[in-house]
Formats: sequence, C-alpha cells, structure tokens
Amino acid sequence: MKILKFIGFLVVLVVVIVLVAGAVMKKDFHFERKTTINAPKDRVWNNIVMFENHKKWSQWQQLDPKMKTSISGMDGTVGAKMSWESEHKEVGKGSQTIKSIRDNERIDYDMDLGQGTKPTSYFKVTGDSVKTDVAWGMDAHIGFPFNAIAGIFMTDKAMNEMFDKGLSMLKETSEKTNDTH
Repeated sequence: MKILKFIGFLVVLVVVIVLVAGAVMKKDFHFERKTTINAPKDRVWNNIVMFENHKKWSQWQQLDPKMKTSISGMDGTVGAKMSWESEHKEVGKGSQTIKSIRDNERIDYDMDLGQGTKPTSYFKVTGDSVKTDVAWGMDAHIGFPFNAIAGIFMTDKAMNEMFDKGLSMLKETSEKTNDTH
C-alpha cells in the first residue's frame, strides 16, 4: 500500500511541476538561422520554393528514406501543400502549406506537426548570380501547459542544430547542382 501512495505522490508531483513550469515558461517561440550559399539566388530559391526539390536536401528525408510524401496543388505556388508520414519518431506525420510568396525573396508556410502544434515557418532569400544569403525561421505559439513540455524539446541549442543541419544540406545541394528546376 505504501508503494501505491508513493507512486501517487510522484504522479501528483510531476503534474504540479509541469503546471508550475507551464505557468512561468514562455508560450511563444522564435528561431532563425542564416547561411551564405555560393550559388545563384535562382537555384537556391528553386530548391526552397519547390516541394519536389526538398527531397534533395531534407534532413528528414535523410532520416527516413522510406518516408511517404505527397504534394497537392501546384508545386511552388501559394496553396501548394506537402504532406509526409513516417514511422521514424523524429519525422512523424505532418504537412506544410505555402501561405505566401513575396518577390522570389520570401516564402511563408503554415505547418501542421500533429498533436495541435501548428507553427509558421519561412525562408528569406537575397543574393545575385554568384552568392545567396538565406535565413530560415520558425514561430510557434504553444499554450499552457504544453509549453512546459515544448520548452524541454524546443531549446535554442536543439532548434539551432536542426536549422543549421537543414541549411547545411541546402547549401551542399545548391552549390553542387546545375539544375534550377
């Protein structure tokens, strides 16, 4: 009987800790990382705006080459949507939809990562025929008490590593390819 009381006490303690942490932790998250790519802006832009090209540089595709993806709508235009499904725990199931495209310099996405998580993401691209600067960002609002759990997984360090890896793969792909489609 004492063990049941102890387990009950631990459960209540964990719930209280999560509730208190959720009350004091931030609910809005913003992450952005940047890189310079030694490739023409048009090539980099096409690797970003076309969902079909994400297969060339997606770190999640690399984590799970068997990941199922589908694209609906006209790829590379507002309203196009890419959905994915994977059994890999770091990839999971979700979608992103192109929300806006501005002057071939900025693209914004609405994302659905499941379980009520719906961040927005964007790429900002500036450059010329030789060099391109890319910023990749994400904003998310995670309500109470789930923000306490998100605060554990969405640390600056973890998110920066994820964004840096993706930008590195985009850089590698864009610098080695001659294909702009």
